Amino acid sequence: MTADRVVADFLAFERGVNDQKDSAVPARIPTLLYLYGPPASGKLTIARKVAALTGFPLFHNHLTVNAVSSVFPFGGEAYKAVVHRLRLDVFARAAEFGVDLIFTNNSAWGGAHGRARFAAFAEAARKIVECQGGRTIFVGLTAPADVLEARLADESRRAHGKLLEGARLRELLAGLDISPLQAGDVVIDTSVTSADDAAAAIAGLLSTPAPPMAPTAADRSAVT
Repeated sequence: MTADRVVADFLAFERGVNDQKDSAVPARIPTLLYLYGPPASGKLTIARKVAALTGFPLFHNHLTVNAVSSVFPFGGEAYKAVVHRLRLDVFARAAEFGVDLIFTNNSAWGGAHGRARFAAFAEAARKIVECQGGRTIFVGLTAPADVLEARLADESRRAHGKLLEGARLRELLAGLDISPLQAGDVVIDTSVTSADDAAAAIAGLLSTPAPPMAPTAADRSAVT
């Protein structure tokens, strides 16, 4: 990923946060859109379109991956600890200050207990947002393996240092649990739904009001 691309993405995210803070209504419940799916499922493409439709700032996973991997070796313990804490801190502060947010995350975690670790982080995100008075909407993206692999050739993937190797994708997909994180999650097959239609459907979900929810004592203790 180029330095110019990193700077541009961070500046776009910062502008979106500032715009949201300036227009935030105190009584409104801030929303974290947690968009997940395997590599090449269209997460960043659709997230950008949702951001354009809603004005939500986009905090995609490559922002933290590229920033932290410039300091710590990718996948190492220090790398994982910093990435996870940075993401959770952004989620918490966004909810605290009434800022809606779009986050994208790869669901095909490699290594031991990949699905369990992926689900645990998503649950930590939900709890930390809820403890600040916000809500999290989970949306899964999917596509057949052959479609995902064909998309690896898209030149736009190089701009963010995304996965490009078919062999590695097949390895990740072999161990992927494709079930939704939660029973009520909306799941969109991007091989049959265009990015524009997917973004419009997701924007519709985000416009649905949510009743205020008070965090439980268990949820508060889980994130302290």
